[in-house]
Amino acid sequence: MKKSIKLVSIVLALVLMLALASVFVACNKNSSEQETPSTKADLRFAAPEGTPALAMLTFAVDKTQIDGHNVTYAVVTPANIAAELSSKSADIVIMPVNGGANLIRQGADYKLVSVAVSGSLFMVAGDNSGEALTVADVKGKKVACIGQTGVPGLVFRYVMNANGIAMVTSGTPTAEQVFVQYVADGAQARTLLSDGQVDFIVVGEPAATATKASLGKTRELDMQAAYAAANPQNGNTYPQAGLFVRTSLANDEAFLTDLFAKLAENKTWVNGHASEVAAKVKQLYESAAFPAPAIPRCAVDGTRIDDAKKAEIIAFLKNVMPKDAGGNAIDWDGAKARIFG
Repeated sequence: MKKSIKLVSIVLALVLMLALASVFVACNKNSSEQETPSTKADLRFAAPEGTPALAMLTFAVDKTQIDGHNVTYAVVTPANIAAELSSKSADIVIMPVNGGANLIRQGADYKLVSVAVSGSLFMVAGDNSGEALTVADVKGKKVACIGQTGVPGLVFRYVMNANGIAMVTSGTPTAEQVFVQYVADGAQARTLLSDGQVDFIVVGEPAATATKASLGKTRELDMQAAYAAANPQNGNTYPQAGLFVRTSLANDEAFLTDLFAKLAENKTWVNGHASEVAAKVKQLYESAAFPAPAIPRCAVDGTRIDDAKKAEIIAFLKNVMPKDAGGNAIDWDGAKARIFG
């Protein structure tokens, strides 16, 4: 009898051990089947207010991951965008091509991988004479121009120099000069034009379209065409805002592939939903104003830079920014490898 009881106890113990082992194996199996938490670093993607913000619009609103990275999307004032790169605050930055390229030339650990926005600058006249606006019309007049040290100011200066028109910032211009007042943004330029303090303004989109609509103006000059006429050998436009990424990400092909796929999807949506853009951008920053007619003129891009585009960008930088702030010549050809990788 005692032997039977002992045998039963042994069998029960074995059964219990097998049951516990089965539970342990099952738990391990379930645990292994669960999705492994992402270990990829969180990223910050920054763009300035205005047209550059359109280049990341759809995936910024949806807070979309890029290649498994969680991303914080930020729209900052244009005056603060350079700090996002220079202070290494952001991993991906949309900013003026010249500014970002110059910071890389000086050692910033980023690469220029795309043109987020091609040229989208226009000169708007304060009159409705019905005649086509030309570069020569600014002679003896006053112009308000945005972005003194950015692409707008540099393009305007290049076009004026190419056409032999001297620029002055004080006094009264002669018949062969143009008076230029640099302003912070399109709203300030529009105020000066509406008050009659200047004859023309040079602004980007959507400010150009908004100004024409609010003031009832019709005469304008496409600054892309003016730049191309002055520089026919190196493309028919200029790169306005570049997409800069931290070097470690620029060397990550999987990351770039996913990034460019999202940029392409965004471009398609923006160009195909012009009437819906304004409402969506307001989800990024409240002061956004994008009238539907401005969207095709915003020149949102976001394609990967190829060798031809690299050459065009270097030619542009040599044209508009041949010297640094100290007056020293910049070797943009020598900086090419550092800028693009």
